[in-house]
Order: sequence, then C-alpha cells, then structure tokens
Amino acid sequence: MRFIPLALILTLASVATTCDSHSGPDSSFGFATDTLQHIQERYDMMGGILSLACKDEPAQFFPIGLADYNAKDPITPDTPYRIASISKMVTALGVLKLVETQQLELDTPIEHYLGFPLRNPNHPELAITARQLLSHQSSLRDGAAYNRFLSQSYSSEVPPPLSELLQPNGEYYSDELFGEQAPGSWFQYSNLGFGILGTLIEQVSGEAFDVFIKREVFEPIGIQAGFSSYTRGYEELPATLYRKPDNQWTPQADRRPSQEELQTRPPDGPRYPQPREEVLIGVNAIPYGPQGGLRISARDLMTLLEHMQSALNQKNTPEGWLNAETIAQMTQIQWHADSQPGDAYGGLFRAWGLGVHVLTAEPGLDVMLKESTTMYGHSGLAYGLVSSAYFDPERGVRISFITNGIGMAFSGDERSAFYSVEKDIFELAEDIIKKNGC
Repeated sequence: MRFIPLALILTLASVATTCDSHSGPDSSFGFATDTLQHIQERYDMMGGILSLACKDEPAQFFPIGLADYNAKDPITPDTPYRIASISKMVTALGVLKLVETQQLELDTPIEHYLGFPLRNPNHPELAITARQLLSHQSSLRDGAAYNRFLSQSYSSEVPPPLSELLQPNGEYYSDELFGEQAPGSWFQYSNLGFGILGTLIEQVSGEAFDVFIKREVFEPIGIQAGFSSYTRGYEELPATLYRKPDNQWTPQADRRPSQEELQTRPPDGPRYPQPREEVLIGVNAIPYGPQGGLRISARDLMTLLEHMQSALNQKNTPEGWLNAETIAQMTQIQWHADSQPGDAYGGLFRAWGLGVHVLTAEPGLDVMLKESTTMYGHSGLAYGLVSSAYFDPERGVRISFITNGIGMAFSGDERSAFYSVEKDIFELAEDIIKKNGC
C-alpha cells in the first residue's frame, strides 16, 4: 500500500507543473508529472523536488509528496531542507570571498590563521593549507575520533575547542585523524576539513561563521537560507528527513514540533547551543554545520546556481558578491582521478575544484545528464536525504534534486555512480530539457 492516498498524490501533482509557485499550471509538463509520480511510487518516496532552468529562463519546479508525514504539508519550491554536503560549496564560497578580499591566502599554512599547530604526524615537515582542505587533499580523515568530537560539538552547551581534536595533547586527538599519505598527494573526501574551514572563516573575519556567510554569500543575491536559527530568513518549517526502518516512517532530522512544543519555543530549526552574546569566535564553528548543516530551499538553491553559472560565463555579479574571477578559480580542477591518486568514492568523484565537485561524464561513473560533458556543483547524503545541485555553463542548464526520504535503502545500478532514484530523476530532467529546446 502506498503511503500517500492517490487523491492526495494527484492534488500535489498539480503543483508540479508550475514554472513558479505563484503561477498557474502548464499542461505541457503533464508527461513530467506522470513520470514523477511513477518514480515516487517506485521508490516509496516521502517527498522530493526536481528543479530545472535553461539559460536565462526562470527555474521550473516539479515537487511531489510531503514535507512532513504527520502534518501532511506538501513540498513546495520554498520548503527548506537540511541540505547535507551541498553546504560545503557554500562554505567554500565564504573562504573564497576572504581570498578575493586578500584576507586569506590559499597556500599559506592554515595553522598561521588558526593559532595552533596543525600537522599530519606522519609528515610533520609539511604544512596543511586551505587549498588542500577545499579540494579534499589535506590528509585529514573522518572516523571515530571525528564522530566523537562532532557529537560533543553539537550537544555541549559550550562546544570544545577544535584544537582539542587536532593537537597531539588534545582531549579528543587520535592518530586516526590523519592518513599515511602526505598532504597534497591523495584525495580523500573529508567532512572534518570543512569544519576546520568554517572555523578558519571565523578566525580571519572575526565574525561568527553563520553571520559572515549570511552577509557575504546570501544577502547580495537575495537568498533566505541559514546555518543557524539566528541567521535563517525562510518562513516555512524545514522538511522533516526520514528513513523507514521496519516499514515505519521515522524522523531522522528536523522533526516537526508538536502543537504543545510550538507554544513554548519558536519553530525555527537548529540552534547554536550558546546564547548569542556568549558565542566564542574562531574556536569551533562545527555546531553551525559548515560541512552539512545549511537549511535552504530549492528556489534559493537554484538562485545560487544561477549566479555561479553567470559568473563563470563572464557575466557581471551582484554588487558585494564574489566576482567572476573568483568563481572561475573555484571551478578549476585541483584533483583528477585520471592523473592523481585517491579514493574516488565508487567513481562518483573523478575531479574536484575548490569546494566544487566537477562532473566529467565518464560513462558508468559520474554521469548526471547524458548531454552534459562537464558540470559543476555538489551532492549531499544525510539522515535519509539525498540532494544534488549542478550546472552546465556550456549548455546553460541548471538542475537540482532533493528528496527527504525513500522507503528503502538507496541503491545503484550500471548507469552511473549516482543512486538509482537520482538517475531516474536525471533522465526525466533530460527529457524535459529536450522538449523545451534548451
């Protein structure tokens, strides 16, 4: 039995044909609505949204299903999500803004900014740099020690200093945090690296991570996203993220508060554990989630892609935002699987820029859209959510897909290294693009 009554599916599907949440339905996308319903049923999808844009045309949004199972709120283009690792691309934009304003150098040892030594004990003669952190070549590793520190960072009223994790005499330190390979010689995807980068932003800017990102990355292009309840701008509640163990939809993150809870606290999602006036700057930015904690809607995600694509195509960027040269620098390949060693994550990771995943369309591996040979962006996976946001500057195509959960384990097939549900969505997207002549 499907988890959403058919009548409700059909009601929600009528939303899926709009080019904007305020415009009327467009019957030319009926085939897309039908296909999206089939994909939802095939994967027992709680909810999701495909977003597409071509050249200078406004984005089109194809939502399906529910943002919350109990409240029965439908997914809309303005539903925020805890977007997982797409957050890293936003954190990278913050780092590059500091580079652009000459407050930070990518190849200066990062310990120069952090205020404490940070070296791989297997290669103590080599410094670790921001460039290496952004391109996942720092030699830092996620693991049990990082997970313990992450848990303490999220749950403690006063988060522990990052130095307690990274210095040999620190309370949370472990040799497992560092790989055998030298910094700059090996690709290994690292969440910890972006927690360090978030703290780096604080040290250099003298501001809380979320405040800096809001002012420098979000506000100049009108994005209503946030890394904390203090800086959020959205009005809708974030989508609840689900898994379905034992055939029961179970919230994993951003659980909707009950009516009783709503009366005692604002429904604004995550909070920094300390009162705002007591937040310590440059000590540990991990509680903001620079590696995965951003809440952002599909509409704002497409706005971000639009400005990155425009900048890469040498168009003017809004006043106060990053310039075209900086975005071009961000997308330059720093690591490529064909010429440099590393963990390619099952073939999904074949090239990387500065906080940007570069898709090379290698058959059976990092293929997203069959007609796009190079794409830039990021993907995410956490708490039942899968997300992706990429653009092809040559074709002028921008695409994102987000689901807040499916009723089965995510699995793959021979088409590419993306999950099967994503590949079905991407094939639908290509059909829509072709029918619209992009």
